Amino acid sequence: MLAKVLQLTEPQVNKEELIAQLEKELMACEVSNISYRNKLKGFMIENEIWHISELDYHWRVEYEKYLQSGVNKTSCGLYIKTIDQVKLHSIKSRLQITVSGKAVRPEYTDAVLYLPYHPDIGIAEKFYKENNKGILVWDFTRKAPQKLKKQIYKVLHYFIENAANRERMHAQLVGLLKLYDFCAAEQIEDIEKLELEQIERFKDTLTTEHQRHHYGGITAWCAKALFMEAEEIHWDANVWYMERFRIQPERLDPSSPVLTISFAEVTHKENRRLLQMYLKYGIGITNLSISNLRGEQIYLRRFLKELNQSETENVCMVTEQQMDAYFRAEQLREVQAETYNKEVMSILHFFNYLKIKGYIERIPFDADYYIKKTFQQHHDRSVEQEVMDEIMANLHWFPEDIRLMFLHLWGIGLRISEVCTLKGNAYYMQGEDAWIQVYQIKMRTYKRIPIPMAIYKLMKIYIAKYNRKADEYIFQNKNGGAYKKVTFKTKMIRACRECNIQNGDYIFRSHDYRHTIATAFYDTGVPIQSIRDYLGHDYEEMTRQYVDFMPKKIEKANEEYFKKGSLASCLRKEVKDNGE
Repeated sequence: MLAKVLQLTEPQVNKEELIAQLEKELMACEVSNISYRNKLKGFMIENEIWHISELDYHWRVEYEKYLQSGVNKTSCGLYIKTIDQVKLHSIKSRLQITVSGKAVRPEYTDAVLYLPYHPDIGIAEKFYKENNKGILVWDFTRKAPQKLKKQIYKVLHYFIENAANRERMHAQLVGLLKLYDFCAAEQIEDIEKLELEQIERFKDTLTTEHQRHHYGGITAWCAKALFMEAEEIHWDANVWYMERFRIQPERLDPSSPVLTISFAEVTHKENRRLLQMYLKYGIGITNLSISNLRGEQIYLRRFLKELNQSETENVCMVTEQQMDAYFRAEQLREVQAETYNKEVMSILHFFNYLKIKGYIERIPFDADYYIKKTFQQHHDRSVEQEVMDEIMANLHWFPEDIRLMFLHLWGIGLRISEVCTLKGNAYYMQGEDAWIQVYQIKMRTYKRIPIPMAIYKLMKIYIAKYNRKADEYIFQNKNGGAYKKVTFKTKMIRACRECNIQNGDYIFRSHDYRHTIATAFYDTGVPIQSIRDYLGHDYEEMTRQYVDFMPKKIEKANEEYFKKGSLASCLRKEVKDNGE
């Protein structure tokens, strides 16, 4: 009785009206073949699909089954193309645009996402004629952790929207599907917290060299996508991507940027968390350069990794005996005293942080006891004149940018990081002299020094030729950023090898040319204080390490002194006469 009452109260739907509405929608679609359109209409009526917007991947699969009974295999693809055309028309008519002018990214749902039916018309059109059918279907109904599926969904869109080219996008999507399969099978919940052994097990599933080459980096690509896409910074992620942080420019070296900081090597989770907290403090509170912070983190990562092999894994429980054993083992390693001392101080800074935060009551070692004494060592690093002559004779064969960058080493003695980050307003005239304004990344300050007129003129021509603006890097990478130090070194080494410098035996080292400039100045009587200012050093002791002929010059002056008729010269002469 109740069912009959409900049936009477429900609005009666006129089927003829629904069919008429459906025909109207289908007529508006760009389908030229009437028989193809009528076939689809019959299928939709049979399944009571009254609007083309209701078509989805499920109905596409069902339509393909429906066609098998009445259409030959040759024509089946054309009929399927019709449903795809109709769906594309529906997406265009329902397009939503944000204030920024971009299409709305749909919310995640536990459903199958078929990329040619994507609500974003740009994505749908991009995959409408995709030949690689294996990357089109994304099943979010499968049994897997919900967080993992949402991460895959987010990464999928990040790859599509940010891929550098179609080839890269294909590699990323195929790799993502393989990672999705692996994580679902392993019931891994969070891609950002993949452990190293899990990453290695995933790589083992890539059975061919081709797969390992193209898809082996997918875990890093995914981690970066999730880190960059997060509304708030994921401080607990195993890898941090520095692009995400708003760091003061003076803390960065654009010529050798720190791109990532990894914590995955610390397998003890509590120690990893403490190290992440310490680095968060270092990035947010201190004014240390990011390269110095990363250097400290590498020392600490190694220390915590070694600690994990001992009986006491938690760093807050480490004993004085364990610290003594660790430092004694480190002292036996063949590393310079300065490097060893940096490690000791990095560990001290970490324990100071733990003490301030209340994790430990006292620091379990005395840093002063373990610090090694250091002595200034002088290394002759000046480039021999015949080497420079040979390079200069072949310089016209070098690439244009490498040629000019080398001249800044040879003729001015700049650091390679300074050359790589020169900007369009670096050169100017003051009276009749040419000058350069250089930002010293290492010192975090500018210096202004005179330069050869020839270099000034060459650079003015180069700047005009490539239309470099005042605030643009003169020597740029392919993305318009600062030239990378490693790129310059690689190209310079290749050019020297191709020109057979020193019969191919010459080993190029950019810093050697600062030693050469300093030595040349000192040898011609330039005061050490002036050389210090020219090189941009804070202390004369540092400058003295750059002057390679200084010991020889001192010895020469010493000889001249003893040649004079003095008691000292007599004493020296007696020693020589006695053969002692």
